[in-house]
Amino acid sequence: MASNSGRRSGSSGDSTRHSGEGRRESVYIGGRNADRSLEELRASTAKDAAQERGRTANGSARARKSGPRPGVGEQRPRTRAEREAHERRSARDAKLVTQRRKVQVRAAAVVLVVLGVVAGCGALYRSPLFKVTRVEVVGAAHVGAGRIRTLAAVPSDATLIRFPADAVAGRVGKDPWVASVTVSRLFPDGMRIRVIERQPVAMVDVGQTLMLVDSTGMVLGKRSVEQTSTAIVIRDVPGLDLKAGRRTTSEPLLNAIAVVGSLSDALRARIGSVSAPTIDATTLYTRDRIEIVFGEVAGASTKDALIQRILDEHRGKVVSIDVRTIDRPTWRGLTK
Repeated sequence: MASNSGRRSGSSGDSTRHSGEGRRESVYIGGRNADRSLEELRASTAKDAAQERGRTANGSARARKSGPRPGVGEQRPRTRAEREAHERRSARDAKLVTQRRKVQVRAAAVVLVVLGVVAGCGALYRSPLFKVTRVEVVGAAHVGAGRIRTLAAVPSDATLIRFPADAVAGRVGKDPWVASVTVSRLFPDGMRIRVIERQPVAMVDVGQTLMLVDSTGMVLGKRSVEQTSTAIVIRDVPGLDLKAGRRTTSEPLLNAIAVVGSLSDALRARIGSVSAPTIDATTLYTRDRIEIVFGEVAGASTKDALIQRILDEHRGKVVSIDVRTIDRPTWRGLTK
């Protein structure tokens, strides 16, 4: 029996099994030979499958190396939605880059324009264009235009752009007669210096000479010929040290100046001098030698009205008047 089955196996029991790439293996059924053949077939099949997986992995790696690589940290879009999102991001990034470049170009253009303007202004400032060649003086009745031009000392390289207005005004303003000064441009090549002069209100007797003063106590200088016959003279002020260009600090003198400045035109025309040894003893003297004790400047307008009323009511009889006490003015007249 055993031999018969063996013969059948050898003669007609052949069968074929396909594996891998269609290779045929003979399998002999029955006995130990059949078991060994099955084991060899399984091992061969497993080996072929492993080789096939290896070839597939190598092909995928080569495909990833040869294809376009996505950005750092990005994965290649696989679906249509991912591709569209990737395209939108790319377009947005490109737009941002373009806008950034435009901003940089504009900033560079602005810097160049500013540098050009600065350079142009510098060149214009240093150029001799609009050079000052004439100086016009206005308002210098006492000081005189020549004196003002000398004080101004306008630089030879001055222009209407490089215009030394403050420096000129400062030099002209040092003259004691100048109360204020304004310097302006006259196109295309001129400078105008407009001054307002101080007005003297009295002359102060300092012993050897007479000094002119204005209403603020500023000492203008020695008396001028035109002021000698018209200005009121203030005398008897103790401790004076008057210098041109300085304001006096003497209280009796300041009070006397204020009194003279407060007088009405009618009364001032009659006054020739003022004695001011003290504030309370400040006394006016008319040109016809009437003595008027005025005192401090407070209530000056009322005192002025009282003085004129007494002089008018007792014309030719009054010798002295005292208005230091406003509610009780007194006067003395000639006796027969």
